[in-house]
Amino acid sequence: MNSSLRNEKGAALITALMLTLISLAIIMLLLYYVTTGLQMSASQKRYKTVLEAAYGGTSFSVNEFIPKLNSAIFGNYTSGVKELLTSYASNSNLSLTLGNLSCLQQKLDNSTNNWGSGCSKTLDPRDHPDMTFVLKSTLDTSKFIQPTGYKVYTKIVGTPIKGNTDKADMPNLRKGENVVESADIEGGGLTIPTTYRIEVRAERETNPQEKANISVLYAY
Repeated sequence: MNSSLRNEKGAALITALMLTLISLAIIMLLLYYVTTGLQMSASQKRYKTVLEAAYGGTSFSVNEFIPKLNSAIFGNYTSGVKELLTSYASNSNLSLTLGNLSCLQQKLDNSTNNWGSGCSKTLDPRDHPDMTFVLKSTLDTSKFIQPTGYKVYTKIVGTPIKGNTDKADMPNLRKGENVVESADIEGGGLTIPTTYRIEVRAERETNPQEKANISVLYAY
């Protein structure tokens, strides 16, 4: 009985199994860290791409769309909108659509308190957006697979300041608004730009979960 208790023939096997389990645990831990690192890296890369799309959408909105619409207000708004859509709605790389045109005009040329009751003031750019368009690659698709586009929603959520800067053909001032209406001093007064608060959201067309939001304070 005593000799059987002192039998250590299985000790080496148990030790080998324990070392194997420890080695496997270390390997699994290393694989976990490597996989997690790759996933985080890919996630950051996707976010950076969609963020760049949001910046691009913002640039289009404040440098191209809003100035053209503001100019149209002091000319023929309907014709100006039609001209804008003719240039960009049929462009397959943009496919611009505009929201409620009446509300959009009020937002562009009135302070927030003077917007109509039907104009959305929510901060979500996907809720009644003023402008929606798609940014796509212009690479030659005969040589490259067409990358996924990014849909951009732009919405004016507030017009904190209605300025007196001209939106048509006068160099500095709009007549009759906060200035003396006189050709002698026209352009010589204090100019106050109209200020817009704009929310922009960009998301991948095929996966809306890949998204980025930008808040913009824009003086025109």
